[in-house]
Amino acid sequence: MPDWRAVILLATVLALAGWWFYRNYTVTLQSPVRLHWQSPIVVAQRLTSGGALEAQADQSGKGLSAWQEYACRKFGPDCRLALAIQRAENPQGKCEIYHYNTDGSLDWGYFQINTVHLQRPGLNLRDLLDCQANIDFAYQLYREKGGFSPWSTYKNGRYKLFMR
Repeated sequence: MPDWRAVILLATVLALAGWWFYRNYTVTLQSPVRLHWQSPIVVAQRLTSGGALEAQADQSGKGLSAWQEYACRKFGPDCRLALAIQRAENPQGKCEIYHYNTDGSLDWGYFQINTVHLQRPGLNLRDLLDCQANIDFAYQLYREKGGFSPWSTYKNGRYKLFMR
């Protein structure tokens, strides 16, 4: 016969642990197969900064994905604008995605980095399809250019459709 006090205590501890995890972390599912095997789950600590909360509000309160959380940590105060540009460029939020441009170039990955940047030493196509590397390179471009001018959706204002 089970000791009901122990069962209730265990259930309470599990519920509190689940609540704590939910409040502090976000979980995003991704394809387990890419150009190499990868984990099908990405876990990232939740951010409660103003930019992250505003970006979440821009998504009608839908929680930020683990990659959005990572981008917010990179872009800091410009998190909201960076995520609006990312959603304007890549509404599905996929890492392994590309888009053909009328000039014959391609935009790759999470932030839709143009293939013209493949001329840089040490950067290859595989990097642009890796979500973390794509976000890191997007942040590098942002810092080099002093803002979001490399993204067409910033220049044409389309990103504003993704901000409330």
